[in-house]
Amino acid sequence: MPSLLIPLLCAFLYPLGTLFMKRAMGKGADLYASMAVNYWVMGAVFMVVLPFESRAIPWELWHQPALVGLLSFAGQACALKAIASGDLTIATPALGSKVLMVALLSEIFLREAVPLSWWIAASLSFAAVFFLQSGVRASRRSAFATLVYSVLAAGFFSLGDVLIQKWAPPWGAFHFVPAIALSAAVYSLGLLPLMRRPRLAFDAGVWKGLLAGSAILGVQTLLITSVIALYGKAALVNVVFSSRGLWNFALIWYGGHWFANREREAGGRIMASRLIGAGLMFAAIVLVSLS
Repeated sequence: MPSLLIPLLCAFLYPLGTLFMKRAMGKGADLYASMAVNYWVMGAVFMVVLPFESRAIPWELWHQPALVGLLSFAGQACALKAIASGDLTIATPALGSKVLMVALLSEIFLREAVPLSWWIAASLSFAAVFFLQSGVRASRRSAFATLVYSVLAAGFFSLGDVLIQKWAPPWGAFHFVPAIALSAAVYSLGLLPLMRRPRLAFDAGVWKGLLAGSAILGVQTLLITSVIALYGKAALVNVVFSSRGLWNFALIWYGGHWFANREREAGGRIMASRLIGAGLMFAAIVLVSLS
């Protein structure tokens, strides 16, 4: 079923893209510049689907993709602030609350009854993220700010997914989705004054990682938004997509050294906790697949 297989593929692509991005930032790419490049590349990637849409563009509804693009941009900005404010072991679990928010917002905005099995799967996925992301504790001073920014990011992303499902049909998926990316790319121009100077002055190695990560994340975002626009079921898609935590664990364990990532050395206790999270994630996916 494409509506399940595609978010499962995206769940693999997301951590792969972030590993490239993190390596590029570790080698000197400015955080705000990385975010802007990510959106510019994403905008270019999204344009490839335009020829596959035959229906006319409803220009009178221009505000719809503009608003979803703003939500996407705001979500990424808050996620960036969460990472900058404190530890990833707080930021990532809090961002995992998206799977629950989408289920709740689907009932509110779409009047779509969410089966009990999906709520159970969403809860299992949310719990799994805590186990999968166990690690170094953040300081008390930064923990609250990290939590607030992460929950805000999850809220923006969740509302965006639900609105894609609600508003995409009159546009057609392959007009609405590129319009979102174009809007976000325009908003990202506001990051220019925040970039470290000289702006975008990275060496070739940094640019390779930055462009590779941005391209992978762009393809992943194109696929996940397109499947919601085409098939709906934003809550179901996000439950399956939450398996990215499992893929993140596998990629770091088997290939993290290729990206100068040393999380594998965290120790037996932490790795055991992540294995528990992997089991919970697998249970959530099976539950959704059988419902």
